[in-house]
Amino acid sequence: MATSEQQRHFMIGQAVRRAPGSDDDVDLRLWQSLALELRVIIGERGFESMYARSLHLAAAASPWLASETAQSGDAFALLAARLKQRPAAEAQAASAALLNIFIDTLIVLIGELLTYSILRKAWGDDVVNQAATEHRT
Repeated sequence: MATSEQQRHFMIGQAVRRAPGSDDDVDLRLWQSLALELRVIIGERGFESMYARSLHLAAAASPWLASETAQSGDAFALLAARLKQRPAAEAQAASAALLNIFIDTLIVLIGELLTYSILRKAWGDDVVNQAATEHRT
């Protein structure tokens, strides 16, 4: 039986997976919708602080993530640009790692139940439910 952390990491991996050759800014949309929901709860600075910390931790495995910093509005566009410069598998792994670090930290701060509620609101039930169902089969 998979742990809730394994299921969550699988869900995030599924959320960032893109079709080969896709120009879709999946990562940008995931971060923007998550930020929109979280800024109401933890504020702009709280979100930026968590994002910067997560980016710093993810850069240990993917140093190319941690180049120059951007203004708050440009941070996600900069992330999307960096990800597009990498091979798809590498970009997806780094994107999933960054989201996993961020969400794992969020769970420590506000709890799993509230975090999942925020994810459902930000990303929709389909992302959360479909990944959980696929992981169990």
